[in-house]
Amino acid sequence: MKAIAQPKTAQIFDRINALQATTSHYFNSAQLTPFVREWRETKIEIDSIMKVDACAAWEAAGAWKGLAGDLAGTETAFANSVRLGNSGSNRENWMINRLNLGLFSAAQSLYAVTGHPETGYFTLLLEVGYKAGAIGQAASFIERAREMRINWDENQVQEVMTANAILRHAGISDQEIGRQLDVAGAVLRRYQIRPNASVLVTSAEDFFSGVTYSLAVPVGAEKAFDMNVELAREEDKAGINKNVAFDVVFEAVAS
Repeated sequence: MKAIAQPKTAQIFDRINALQATTSHYFNSAQLTPFVREWRETKIEIDSIMKVDACAAWEAAGAWKGLAGDLAGTETAFANSVRLGNSGSNRENWMINRLNLGLFSAAQSLYAVTGHPETGYFTLLLEVGYKAGAIGQAASFIERAREMRINWDENQVQEVMTANAILRHAGISDQEIGRQLDVAGAVLRRYQIRPNASVLVTSAEDFFSGVTYSLAVPVGAEKAFDMNVELAREEDKAGINKNVAFDVVFEAVAS
């Protein structure tokens, strides 16, 4: 997911988003490639605004560290930014970077306070919350938005509401979804792959209804199969109780 830019740091976030688009993997700072050099140069720009606006600089630093898959560094940077005030986007970008790091449950917790209709980011963050597995929370926000007569993509709304109905009927909570997605996120981090989720909703009366989170991985079909076996083992270790109405899978895509 792309970071949200603010006027003061717009060019920096443009560079961060452009760098993210170049690869499905986290950046390896030890490599000497043109993109890694660009990534390093971006840090110089971030440091240059630290004395001018530390809140914005820490926010940018969090997104920059997220490109390298630096969990601790990303969390610390965004926490510093939020501690210094509300930049207008720092909590939202923290949520997006948690999602990009495979920290789905943590992203859900931020969505609960940043994605409601009373904020200016409701329509933008609806998809982010949905992909974080906060389906029940997103459905609740949609109901509130309807009361406020906020209009947006009805197809997206219908998909979220259908998914929510399926999962609630199956007794699956957002917390359970997040926990299962967190396991997948941990597997992806081992391979230095940034999560790229698609939500597939199947609703066929008297046949099958279910929600599947398909996580694209830039590997061949055989490797993706091995990763799915690894995921199943990790889910078992984590005590995940599988339900036919919800699944998480890795899907091979051309790298």
